[in-house]
Amino acid sequence: MRTHQLKTTQISEEALTWLKSKYEAVDAMDAGAYRTFLSEDCELQFGNNPVVKCNNEIIGGLQHFWDAINGLDHSFINLLGTDNQIAAEALIDYTRKDSKVVTVPCVSIIERNRDGLASSVRIFIDVEPVFA
Repeated sequence: MRTHQLKTTQISEEALTWLKSKYEAVDAMDAGAYRTFLSEDCELQFGNNPVVKCNNEIIGGLQHFWDAINGLDHSFINLLGTDNQIAAEALIDYTRKDSKVVTVPCVSIIERNRDGLASSVRIFIDVEPVFA
């Protein structure tokens, strides 16, 4: 996870640290670590797929996606919002099974509950180029 292109941060250092740690778990494709950032009733929407409504299903779906690639690396450009409602714009380098790297733009909207866990994650992305 990189932040060298980051232009705007309107969230606290604590929330930024939380966000970085969350995406380090994603980039490591570490389902157990990623789960610690989600509330039990978290809802996730990835691209145009149906909403998934519990963290067990979210982890299963992410693991299935991660099994289809060799790796990924987020590079954040903009972070907007508050500590509990974050919009994150990023470029994601996906390493395909053929070792080719494909960069895809993405915006994620993350809502956090009172415990600081993600209660809603909406990922606006088109991963078709990764599998083309």
